[in-house]
Amino acid sequence: MNETTQTQINLGDYNKPQEQTKAVGIGKILGKIINIKDFRTNRGKPSPYTPKESIGDDGLTDYNVIDTVETFDVNNQMVSSFFVTPAIVKQIQRVPNYQSELSSGKVFGPCKIGQKKSAKTNANYWCLLFPGEEGY
Repeated sequence: MNETTQTQINLGDYNKPQEQTKAVGIGKILGKIINIKDFRTNRGKPSPYTPKESIGDDGLTDYNVIDTVETFDVNNQMVSSFFVTPAIVKQIQRVPNYQSELSSGKVFGPCKIGQKKSAKTNANYWCLLFPGEEGY
């Protein structure tokens, strides 16, 4: 019988799996108006739906999560943390100084959870809609 020994190398905090976030997908609150009070990236176990290219050599993947001022009833659970897509991450990151603004207690919003159609692929994608924008 072959015996395999695995040695784990400490790569620092970045590669440590983060505490599991009690969050649901942003699509669960489609059409709701929200104010974002926190945005973070956690590292954790991939789901069966995680694209293979998003899984690191460590077997983990990055999850982007927002916390909202509002709490929503989703499947009889009160939820204020939501997994967000790369498109929504890009929208948040376009805001100047978004990290320092959020950490100082300011909120990002109001905005509405919506979908748009990609001009390139014609597929729908999740996004944030803002006052004055079509669909808000």
